[in-house]
Amino acid sequence: MRHLFCLLIALTLPASAVFSQLRLAKIFGNHMVLQQSSPVPVWGWAPAGSLVQIRCSWAPGQVFNGNADAQGAWSVTLPTPTGSLTPREIEITAGTEKTSLTDVLIGDVWLCSGQSNMEYRVEESGYTPEQTQAAAYPHIRHLKINHAVSLQPETSLQDVGDWQVCSDETVQQFTAVGYFFARDLAERYGIPIGLVHSSWGGSQVESWISGASMAQSDLFKNYMARFPKTWAEADAIALTKLKTTILGADQSSPDSGQESAYQQPDFDISAWRSINPTFAWDWQGIWAFRGDGYMATDVEVSEKAAANAATLHLGIFNGPAELLLNGTKIWSGENAGNGDYPVPAGVLKPGKNRLLFLQKLGKATDWVEMGMRGKEVDFWLETTTGRQSLVNGWRGMPGFNGPYFFVHSSNNLGTAIYNAMIHPIIRFPLKGVIWYQGETNAIRAYEYRQAFPLLIRDWRRAWGAELPFIFVQLANWEAGNGNSNTGSDWAELREAQMLTLELPRTGMAVAVDIGDSKDIHPKNKHDVGKRLAHEARRIAYGEPSRQGSPTKPVYHFLKNSVEITFNGVNAPLVVRNKYGYVHGFELAGEDQVFHYAKAEIKGNTLFVHAEAVSHPVAVRYAWADDPFDVNLYTADGFPIAPFRSDNWKCKTERVHFDD
Repeated sequence: MRHLFCLLIALTLPASAVFSQLRLAKIFGNHMVLQQSSPVPVWGWAPAGSLVQIRCSWAPGQVFNGNADAQGAWSVTLPTPTGSLTPREIEITAGTEKTSLTDVLIGDVWLCSGQSNMEYRVEESGYTPEQTQAAAYPHIRHLKINHAVSLQPETSLQDVGDWQVCSDETVQQFTAVGYFFARDLAERYGIPIGLVHSSWGGSQVESWISGASMAQSDLFKNYMARFPKTWAEADAIALTKLKTTILGADQSSPDSGQESAYQQPDFDISAWRSINPTFAWDWQGIWAFRGDGYMATDVEVSEKAAANAATLHLGIFNGPAELLLNGTKIWSGENAGNGDYPVPAGVLKPGKNRLLFLQKLGKATDWVEMGMRGKEVDFWLETTTGRQSLVNGWRGMPGFNGPYFFVHSSNNLGTAIYNAMIHPIIRFPLKGVIWYQGETNAIRAYEYRQAFPLLIRDWRRAWGAELPFIFVQLANWEAGNGNSNTGSDWAELREAQMLTLELPRTGMAVAVDIGDSKDIHPKNKHDVGKRLAHEARRIAYGEPSRQGSPTKPVYHFLKNSVEITFNGVNAPLVVRNKYGYVHGFELAGEDQVFHYAKAEIKGNTLFVHAEAVSHPVAVRYAWADDPFDVNLYTADGFPIAPFRSDNWKCKTERVHFDD
């Protein structure tokens, strides 16, 4: 109510009165952390031409001045001392107006960014207060920048929370990876750590890169030359792309009569898009569309099963919807989740039965994802003869005749997240960046070799410093169950990440041993944070430690085996298997067909051989979407990063961002 009251007051005042008030950029607030030993700009808005003065408790007697320009923008730079746990205060005045910031700490500020595995909160990981120890670290502070997109670089954040002091309660909303990273550094160096958290689940790397850098890149310059100037133009592009994906380049949209025929139980759905019901349409090539949508599958039942009533069970879906079985409506309603739907006797028939899920456009203000979501076990039909799965055979089709729109979300366009969630904070000094992203880019893994380094160079240019950039290599997940012989998007993405280490002041935390085959969001964020911190201590803080996970194998091909060592690894390698079996190795001959290989450890050297490959020419380790059984580690407990000796053609080489 207080926010609504303030908004109503603002709307009744002249524009000059509203925007003449002294205000700070939204990244500043009580309990914040400022980067130590740095010139830190503080900026905001005040009456045009006014003198802005800042006093800070760590510089008694000093006044730092600036002037608001004709548009009211001002900036004053404060020199910060070395980090300490001492709370500070800042006072800002402009004419008769004054505002203060309290409980400000001076320490190190890290930007936490990427997609859902960075956004994943402590509370989602299930850690107890005893495991987080959050109450012992009130000098860890967290600021969440909320989701926003823009077609142009913004000067102000659209939506941001408040700086939060770490406690058993507040830590539940922190980025879990970021928290355990910060805890390691805070404990080791005894200084405050500020986490500026700007991430978005499911986001593609291209959306985080500035338009200026994309326009100068051979990879994206043609895309930026066609970049829309308005959201209406963007929506028109999205519609054309969607129709091409769904209907083909030469097909026109079905009319309302044709769409009404979708509800007939014998309608041919073979031309519809194949759909996995366990996750939303957005991630299956129907991005950001919101309107009517059809999903259908056929299920075979016996004569005995069809003779009686049954129960249908489906996953979660949003908005108003209907369920039709053989053309008979068996349910209608809104926002169902993991529900049971009774099937009256007489609706099922022996043989093939058509199940149709019709999702309808709700209110434009409602949160809606097209399609359904859930686990495979959430989709079934239970009859008197037993339960049968409904997870396979679904096909989907958007409705083009009713009202529809495109949500302006993370992946509609390249650069749109950068404009709204990164550009407004590029004046805020950082110690470095931690990054966990790549799952969405796995289908374009080969391009990631260029796109990811471009992002790092772009952000360093924006901040005017060679920021330490520490990232997580993708964890194991069964994705598309790809492997060396079928091709693996995820293995290729991991390789692209590893190649990015050629950039200076970069580090990689390997997570291929701590993922979850069945969950793209593994709950073990503690070890990820600790491994990121190890790389940060080495790269950002100058500790004389080795790279955690070795990434540069040296191969020596013998007649019928391969000898492998790792640069910088002198201590004996360790296999976490009581019988000493090393998992994850493959060998191939000239035919490029890979076979399981045995590996033996002798000190810091591996000897790999395979009975099926008499003359190996290539060796791979952990080269799969889900190398779930890898068990090879350094003496310090870091997993060996996936690798391959060959440079044979990648599965994703011909998949491009702007296709």
